[in-house]
Amino acid sequence: MDVLTRVVVDYETLPGWCCSTEAARSFEDLPPQAQNYIRFIEDFLQVPVKWVGVGKSRESMIKLF
Repeated sequence: MDVLTRVVVDYETLPGWCCSTEAARSFEDLPPQAQNYIRFIEDFLQVPVKWVGVGKSRESMIKLF
């Protein structure tokens, strides 16, 4: 429990998007805000994002590599 008292939370607020991404089949099809969100995750974690899910079906996966 002592460890939790030393935790400092650092929130990042990013612009969102109001349109559906379900029809997107490539990175370029995503709204600019969604593209920036993915790039932020990559930069923050220093790990490339390989796949992005944009819907319920198997076809709703965008391959980024």
